[in-house]
Amino acid sequence: MKTSRMDDRGRPATPVNDPAAAAAEAINAALADPVSDRARLAAAAARWNLTPELVDRLRPAIDRMRGTYRRVHQLAGGDIAPEPAAVPVTLLHRTAADPHGAWRYRIDEPRELREGPLAGRTVTVKETIAVRGVPMTLGGELMAGFVPGSDSAVVERVRAAGGVIAGTSVCEDLCYSGSSFTSAGGPVGNPWDPARAAGGSTSGGAVLVATGAADFAIGTDLGGSVRNPAAWCGVVGLKPTFGAIDYDGAMPTERTMDHIGVLTRSAADLPAFLDAAAAPVDGEAYASAYRRPVAGLRVGLLAEGFGWPDRSDHRVDQRVREAAGALDSLGMVVAGELSAPLHRHGRDIHLPISLEGGLTTVFESRLQGNNHTDPYHPLFGAVFGTALAERPEDLPVGGALALLGATVLRESTHGLVMAHAQRLRRRLREEIDELLSQVDILALPTVPMLPHHLPEDPRQAVLESDLAFEMHDNNCVFNLTGHPALSVPCGLVDGLPVGMLLVGRHGSDARLARVAAEFQQHVFECPIPATTP
Repeated sequence: MKTSRMDDRGRPATPVNDPAAAAAEAINAALADPVSDRARLAAAAARWNLTPELVDRLRPAIDRMRGTYRRVHQLAGGDIAPEPAAVPVTLLHRTAADPHGAWRYRIDEPRELREGPLAGRTVTVKETIAVRGVPMTLGGELMAGFVPGSDSAVVERVRAAGGVIAGTSVCEDLCYSGSSFTSAGGPVGNPWDPARAAGGSTSGGAVLVATGAADFAIGTDLGGSVRNPAAWCGVVGLKPTFGAIDYDGAMPTERTMDHIGVLTRSAADLPAFLDAAAAPVDGEAYASAYRRPVAGLRVGLLAEGFGWPDRSDHRVDQRVREAAGALDSLGMVVAGELSAPLHRHGRDIHLPISLEGGLTTVFESRLQGNNHTDPYHPLFGAVFGTALAERPEDLPVGGALALLGATVLRESTHGLVMAHAQRLRRRLREEIDELLSQVDILALPTVPMLPHHLPEDPRQAVLESDLAFEMHDNNCVFNLTGHPALSVPCGLVDGLPVGMLLVGRHGSDARLARVAAEFQQHVFECPIPATTP
């Protein structure tokens, strides 16, 4: 039961600990009181070098605009979101049953007999993806107390297919890291060595799958956030073809690179998940496409994915080369090395797009984005915007770095460098498409190095090192190009798993799953981590 307080006029005011109601109250107040916008007008005028005299002349027109905003708000009923459903949840972070700190909330969901391709299979959901009635904390403190009233599109489809949502998993704070040490709840330890990073930002989901606590983990992937932890935790991680899984209801960062991805122990389980959660390719079910044999498929090693100066571990490179070579035992043709020179610059191309896109999507439009016709979520924006205004100290250091850096760099370059990056992005996709016209699949290391040790001081690690992003070199390229990319465990080095990344043509997700499943069955199957409870 929510506890309400009364304002100074005896009216019901914001329910205690209800960020949605607090956000709605703040918005209503702002639309009703033009005086409150004087400071904002002055700040906007200073930003755009407008004179106070011009601002005074413009104020009546701005007040008319405010009236229109108020009418639209009233036309929508003033509602921001449906009331959250009553769902029994338990905060389970770092308990005896969760030594790696991977769970955020466990859901006491009924386990009655279900039907569908995922009947009875357990699924955990990254805490940046809406699950009705469960706090959606985005890995940090800014959205603390926010409870969505409806499921994201992918969760709704998984439930309809018989899947059991077992809980939500820990991720990096606002997803501004590819490691596992920035979550507000503490670091997520690697199940193979808890002193090392699990990878991220879908860190908790990978650990829960690796240790058998869930059959599937749903995550988001902007630059490798599903595949990084898959490689370091020894599980399968798929970033599908761009747009295959509806992103509605997940925290966006850069809408042209945001993907919903999935982790599981066995690639053979992927077709059922994709048939439940993803749009079919050319009308054909994923399970049907999966049944096609792999014999005769041509594989090329992407030369620029190996031997990164100062970052690649030569043992990782060697293990992936051996694994790719072993594909010939499955009847595939290993065609040798192929070159895509811009792959070496993928991380550089990715940064201006993700940085300035994040500024627009995350901060300026308050998790909404602009200029698209997909569903909008007013509650996301209202709660996030109010928190950002009232509690800026809860912004993680990685988020502050992105906000400030993007603002300064966009303003100083007038968006020119981001436009350059977008043009280079097209050339990069053309290079990858050209290689995939010669072969069916490209193979390379998922992550060039073994998992690093968790830092003692996470804030300093973000500010003074590359630990949060060093693992993105190979993965982020395929967020830029939209090709499906699947990480499959291919061996161990020093007792730690290594991932091989398989990349295919757009829409070839089922083919990648079949190749990975055959590899797991006939070449290498990753064991259960020794630290599993």
